Amino acid sequence: MRDSNHQDHSKIIKFVFRFTSVFNVFVILLLFVNCFGSGQVVEKKPDQHIKPIVIPPQYLKPIIGRVEWVEFPNWKLKLRARIDTGALSCSINAINIERVVENGETFILFDTFVNEKPVRLKSKFVKEAKVTSTSGVSEKRIMISELIKIGKYKEETMINLNDRNNLNYPILVGRNFLRGKFLVDVSLSHQLGD
Repeated sequence: MRDSNHQDHSKIIKFVFRFTSVFNVFVILLLFVNCFGSGQVVEKKPDQHIKPIVIPPQYLKPIIGRVEWVEFPNWKLKLRARIDTGALSCSINAINIERVVENGETFILFDTFVNEKPVRLKSKFVKEAKVTSTSGVSEKRIMISELIKIGKYKEETMINLNDRNNLNYPILVGRNFLRGKFLVDVSLSHQLGD
């Protein structure tokens, strides 16, 4: 009697194992066919409670970093510049500044540095204006107007002349050029290429 019960139990256990493994194979095949066999992609419907993010057009602008290359087409000059949203106007390193009058117009001659070598530049004088530095000191500076190009954007822009020899970058690009053209991410640099 005991052997008969033992045989019955072992038959039941074998049946359960066989059934379980057949069932598992069936479930796996069913999942495979549902996921891959149909060839159809099931698109998940968006949640009605989540609104899509809409970016206003004024924010669809190129992102620039804290340092970018700036070109001056009229001078055939390309220099690295610090991007400064706190500065109202652009500034260029200038020493040995001279005013000269040619044919009744006033021009400014000054030296700036490219790879530590002085380069003599000339631009039309616009005005003298009071400029307040980041340290809060106000002083009169000569303002010129030159074509500035960053990436694909170029524009005639007012630039003040300042001795920036003790600063890391010979050019500071301020809001008068940046406004409306770029978004600035200070964690980045050279976003428009080297």
